[in-house]
Amino acid sequence: MKSEMSRIVLGTDWMIAVPNLASWNIAPTKRADAILNGAVEMGINSFDTARMYWSEGAVGRFVRKHPLGRGAFRIISKGGHPSVWRTPLTRKKLLRQLDDSLRALGTDYIDVYLLHYDDPKVPAQVIAEWSVELLKSGKVHNVGYSNVSLPRLKEFRAYLREANVVPWVSNEFNALSASDGERWKGAQNISRDGTYVNYLRENGLPFLAYSPLGRGDLKRCIDRLAERKPEDERRISRLISLGQKYNVPLSVIALNYILQTAPNFHAVVGTSKLDHLNENMRALTFQMSEGDRDGLAFPSCSC
Repeated sequence: MKSEMSRIVLGTDWMIAVPNLASWNIAPTKRADAILNGAVEMGINSFDTARMYWSEGAVGRFVRKHPLGRGAFRIISKGGHPSVWRTPLTRKKLLRQLDDSLRALGTDYIDVYLLHYDDPKVPAQVIAEWSVELLKSGKVHNVGYSNVSLPRLKEFRAYLREANVVPWVSNEFNALSASDGERWKGAQNISRDGTYVNYLRENGLPFLAYSPLGRGDLKRCIDRLAERKPEDERRISRLISLGQKYNVPLSVIALNYILQTAPNFHAVVGTSKLDHLNENMRALTFQMSEGDRDGLAFPSCSC
């Protein structure tokens, strides 16, 4: 499935649309609009949000008033979060959250709607049936799963094939070593899971890589290189070497690594600074060799 979505997707979780306790994270509408406008001017047509981000309002207002119109943009949103609400995922809850998202966005459809977190207590067949129901409603154009394990994804696909549905997938994926333990309950990091990545590639599944720069871990890894594990040292050394070879910042190498993994892999970049976003876009301007990309994925020696 080849999407019309820009390869770099703007993450909007910092664009808080209403006051909340995380006052440090509140972005005034003008500031959010400046980033969104800048992203569009750079060629980004896709925005990632979620019911729990509180940014759907900011995204929706921007899209509604933009002269290009709703059809020019791709909106990704997510619902369903049993680990936060501490109650099982149900059909009623998922449908209610979808309708809440549609109202916040001010649109009658969402381009890609993801189950934010899997609920292993709910049978895969049941969740797959809910997914098909969402598609048939016309309220979403594509469905998928975020933070989903490979065994569960295979289960979902087994039932979705009957309806000829190809799901989107979104997990953490970057050029850094996976941290010990999960980042938060239910999170899925496939950065070093070659079996999972190859499954996505071989089956042509559209994939959204979140935390493509490790939520600041890239800079911390470099700053504290001497304290890292040998595997981390090899990978960071490889990043530095490739940055010098292609004459681009390390963040650009890290993003290019993701985009070259497969044609329908996308990187969700969350930034509140246009200069950072503009720098990130350089990941689209060069082709890293297959050997360089594979060497970064599985570095065997210090370079």
